[in-house]
Amino acid sequence: MVPNGRHVAAAGRSSARWLFLCAALIAIGGGLLIASADGVPAVAVTETGGVYTVSASFAVHESPQTVIDVLTDYDRIPKFMPDVQVSRVIERTSNGAVVEQQAVSRFMLFSKAVHLLLDVQENGHAIRFRDRSGKSFVSYQGGWNISEHDSMTVVDYHLAAKPTFDVPAFVLKRLLKRDSALLIDRIKAEITLRENLRK
Repeated sequence: MVPNGRHVAAAGRSSARWLFLCAALIAIGGGLLIASADGVPAVAVTETGGVYTVSASFAVHESPQTVIDVLTDYDRIPKFMPDVQVSRVIERTSNGAVVEQQAVSRFMLFSKAVHLLLDVQENGHAIRFRDRSGKSFVSYQGGWNISEHDSMTVVDYHLAAKPTFDVPAFVLKRLLKRDSALLIDRIKAEITLRENLRK
């Protein structure tokens, strides 16, 4: 529920940060954009009929295998993504896993909790996910694609999600785009750390 009056903006920020937290930290997704040459993530956020689509792309020097190791290390996500309180594998399948995640995003006096139960499919350099709980989103699905271009590993992310809360679209889109760069930076830092540990 979104408060009225002067609290609307603050509630919008909280919900936006929460939505992208889920989108970018679930460690599962696929994308449409090309990362810039300097490694800065390219991000786009659109909304149609209440469904928010987040597409992001970034490039790293580390190996595709290291990227995959980070994105599929579901139990360790809270270690490098502190806003994710719980991330645990409930079941291993022949080509993926069922992952439960809980996260809380706070802004000023407001907070928003999210619960996801993700069916994850791992297929080489493609990882796909879909929430089957329906608790925090009417629909929530996306994926990661990992590819090599020249000497770089390009990571593309895509998410389509319809939240169960009401927030002005322009507020969500602006904050989703802003916060995405910060969240991707955390993923990139973990990728670099893992690569260094391999050496």
